[in-house]
Amino acid sequence: MRSHVRIVSRLPLLLRRHDLSWNDLARRTLLPPGLVARLRRRHHNPRLAVAQRVAAALEVPVESIWQLEEPPSCRR
Repeated sequence: MRSHVRIVSRLPLLLRRHDLSWNDLARRTLLPPGLVARLRRRHHNPRLAVAQRVAAALEVPVESIWQLEEPPSCRR
């Protein structure tokens, strides 16, 4: 059986830490509102260019926002 590794977004947490709203993020990244709305989903996997724009707006590496999550059966 094949295990599935998912991408998990820490974006809501990072926005709170930076005291930013989703609207602030949209303004900083110049991303359309519909795309920013999709970023709210925990398992949304954005294109690299979008991920880089978000990371630049927050001044953090992309991998600090989106991380791999292994299924429970693969964790130690």
